[in-house]
Amino acid sequence: MYTYRCLKCMYINTLNMDLQNEENIKTLIKNPKVKLLRTGRTTVKYKGDWNNLPDLLLENIFSFLDIGAKHNASKTCRLWNSVFNLPYSWHTFVFDDTTLTRRKFNYYSGWQYMLDHLRVQMCLQSIGRYVKVLVFKPITNFYNLYEFMNMISFYAEHGQGVGSRISTLQYTFPCNMATSRIDESVLYGTGGKLLEALKRLMGNLPSLVRLELIDLMLDNDDAQTLLDQVCFYCCTTLRTLVLVNTTKYVCQLLHPGAFINLQILVISPQNLGSDLLLMLSQIKLSHLHILQNRYTPIDIEPMNSFDWKHCVKTNPTLKVHLRVESIRERQILWQPSSPVSSIIYKSPNMRMSTEILNKAIELYSDRLLTFGYLELPKFYQPSSFKERIDTTLVNLVQFCPKLDTLMIREKISTCTLLLISYYGHSLKCLHVRRNAVILRCDWPRQNDWSDEFYRWLKKSSTSYEIVEEEISLSLGLDKWSMLSDQDFKRISPQLYSSFYK
Repeated sequence: MYTYRCLKCMYINTLNMDLQNEENIKTLIKNPKVKLLRTGRTTVKYKGDWNNLPDLLLENIFSFLDIGAKHNASKTCRLWNSVFNLPYSWHTFVFDDTTLTRRKFNYYSGWQYMLDHLRVQMCLQSIGRYVKVLVFKPITNFYNLYEFMNMISFYAEHGQGVGSRISTLQYTFPCNMATSRIDESVLYGTGGKLLEALKRLMGNLPSLVRLELIDLMLDNDDAQTLLDQVCFYCCTTLRTLVLVNTTKYVCQLLHPGAFINLQILVISPQNLGSDLLLMLSQIKLSHLHILQNRYTPIDIEPMNSFDWKHCVKTNPTLKVHLRVESIRERQILWQPSSPVSSIIYKSPNMRMSTEILNKAIELYSDRLLTFGYLELPKFYQPSSFKERIDTTLVNLVQFCPKLDTLMIREKISTCTLLLISYYGHSLKCLHVRRNAVILRCDWPRQNDWSDEFYRWLKKSSTSYEIVEEEISLSLGLDKWSMLSDQDFKRISPQLYSSFYK
């Protein structure tokens, strides 16, 4: 009888504790201000059940971490340690200056990070078959890069399963290694043994779907045979190819035209040519991105208008995207008669001028879908209406009927914003910096404006809130608002290519 009463009391106490825990959890959910739970004499801060997260979620989190961060996270608990060895945790492998290295003292150079071959061997044997995305960041220790690429190729050639599932390869060469002793105009390119190791590695990746080779700066002779092995093994599998500044000088590359299922091609203008454009029109390429950066040569001629017209006639669905990325001011290379659908400048020192807007209207008014400048400006912007570009921006929206994305970082007035949303019948995305918008109606009345329309402009331009409400109605959105500088820096226009995301 006594035992029965003891068991009954223990059962009742357990129920009371469960009910109390449920009430504490409900209190935390209902009242976010309550952050402390009292258990006995100690006060514990509730941080969530991080040790009970699903495996799929943890795998996704681990895939974004580098090797060191993965190793540290695996020490947290048993569950996280088990996720360390799951396949998707090693979906992306990033190789940089300190990956799989150990410090070694050199009498001439001091302490250096040297590749640890034993660590690389153990790593490739354990997780090499799980890697699907292989990224080589710009590093200055070429010996580590050369040895690591050769070790991957060795295991791939000897049937260890390494590299068999790699679908994306991204290789960026640090061509600008200027120091205080070297002139900044001196650029170095890939070549010699390092180029042989890269070609050997690409030849051992038969499942490539996306290949990015950035700033190789090769000689013209080396560039002609760069993708021979890739064309042989990935002729039908490659979908995205990025070739930015493959050569230092003007040199037409014919390899991109050999990939019959290629959908997206990002290439520098010095590597385009009439024969390549003809081949690209035959394979039904969807998107051609012509990218210029600070290493792209300046003395380049645009493609012939006849070649573009023939390409559009053969492949009417082709879309061309012009993009400039440079710290200093740089002119875009216009391509007359080309089917340009987007023009994007990414630089803090390039101004949106009337000449550029008028040139875009003149050449691409019937096809232009996206236009804008990215990054925050680092130059003086006038506030006077006569010195600003408000009138030309409204003309751009009026004369480009298909324009659906516009990014503005220069100073404009609230009245100009209302006119852009009013005339932009196809606009879907309008990105504007709030710090660059002037609260005023400084437009003179136009002949085609009625008295009621002009009164509406003057009244609505007096408040940021009213402007946002009116633009929301014009664009058909539930809520449109101007962007802060931090939000504007995170803009990523949708150009059907993850290269720009």
